[in-house]
Amino acid sequence: MQRRDMLGAMGLAGLAGGIAPDAEAPPEASLALEFAYDAIVTLGAATPVGRTPYGVRNRIPITGGSFEGPRIRGTVLAGGMDWQLERPDGMLDIHADYMMQVEDGTLIHVINKGLISRDPKRPYVRTTPWFEVPDGPHGWLNQSIFTGTIGTPPEGKGPAVRITIHRIL
Repeated sequence: MQRRDMLGAMGLAGLAGGIAPDAEAPPEASLALEFAYDAIVTLGAATPVGRTPYGVRNRIPITGGSFEGPRIRGTVLAGGMDWQLERPDGMLDIHADYMMQVEDGTLIHVINKGLISRDPKRPYVRTTPWFEVPDGPHGWLNQSIFTGTIGTPPEGKGPAVRITIHRIL
């Protein structure tokens, strides 16, 4: 099957699923971002798992925190985990799985995957969070793709990270 035939078949499959042919953005379109929230996520002590065939694995407990944005605010619940893999190429592969609770009591399941460069000559810190939220006022989190960065927390927040999340429009 040639590439054009495969793309055509994929397009037909999309149409069968209810996607309009003009719903796809043109390749030259740029991506716009909308600020979703900032989170300060507190962390426990890292537990080294050890060297694996993929790199050096660490486990870091998520102990709490808070988040706030224009449409949402609440707390990060204790009990989550950040599984980090220091790869042989100098990249740190992160996979955080945790829960947040909005002020109205809604629980949000977050899986945040990302890459962090350990090389100061090649700075790179990006994540792609995925949300699972019950139907209701925060359902917009289920209906978009998001991207984020990880940085240092404000002074005096202890062992923590600042996670800034944007919705890709």
